[in-house]
Amino acid sequence: MMGDGGGVGGDPYNFSQNKKSLLGKITRLDVNNIPSEAEIDKLGLWGNYSIPKDNPYKEDPELQPEIWSLGMRNPWRCSFDSERPSYFICADVGQDVYEEVDLITKGGNYGWRLYEGPYPFNLKGSNGTLESTSLIFPVLGYNHSEVNKKEGSASITGGYVYRSKTDPCMYGRYLYADLYAGHIWAAVENPENSGNFSGSLIPFSCAADSPTDCGTVPGSTLPNLGYVYSFGEDNKKDVFILASNGVYRVVPPSRCNYACSKESVAASPRPSPTSPPGSSFASRSRRPCRILVLLFSSLLLLLLSAF
Repeated sequence: MMGDGGGVGGDPYNFSQNKKSLLGKITRLDVNNIPSEAEIDKLGLWGNYSIPKDNPYKEDPELQPEIWSLGMRNPWRCSFDSERPSYFICADVGQDVYEEVDLITKGGNYGWRLYEGPYPFNLKGSNGTLESTSLIFPVLGYNHSEVNKKEGSASITGGYVYRSKTDPCMYGRYLYADLYAGHIWAAVENPENSGNFSGSLIPFSCAADSPTDCGTVPGSTLPNLGYVYSFGEDNKKDVFILASNGVYRVVPPSRCNYACSKESVAASPRPSPTSPPGSSFASRSRRPCRILVLLFSSLLLLLLSAF
């Protein structure tokens, strides 16, 4: 994953649409098979890696061999759906207006700097002419703070499709957040394999038996997580949130007094990932687990990293 190069903003050199630049791209490399120096020189590679034979440059020779998709501004956390690995989902941080989630495909062009999310940004190409290309628009997103003053936001943090047994009511939902931790979303695709996603803000709280008191945001009942930097997933598919105030885990709903009708039926098969939440998903009494338990403080993590 490569951002567009930053600088003054707006991608003034249009790197994201430049097929010869790796900036503003999702790259795909083979690090297990190291090529010869002659092969590295022939393909103009930047290091000791080879190029997968099915990368899209085979169909589009204008592309640098490393490029899998283009038109990204600042991809911030990407993940595969562990039970549907053809789904590679990336969050992409916006410029001023829109934060987005993209379903990444081979050779896909996700629009930046022509568009910021669904909104036109700079429709002219590097040579001043109008760009004409096939673009893929976000499957999810929300307005940035300059537009969405009611909720406020900073930048998007991509997460995971939840596949753990810990919270069966969250199963199959894609979790993502804003850097400002007061906003976490769960999104569902319906119908399956359609690319049609709908997301809802979800309430969350810390369990009463959390190892450390989370505290609350001033003027709110939300736990004070600080800033949400990243999500993680362990071997049991449990989802973790890395925030400035600690590392948190999604736990069974009952630990925070939320009701999930599927939680007590331990022997039941996993719920279908295609079952969508209703339109009142975030306000229903049977809320999927939006419960976060503090595992370690950030200070402890820093201390451990010193050894």
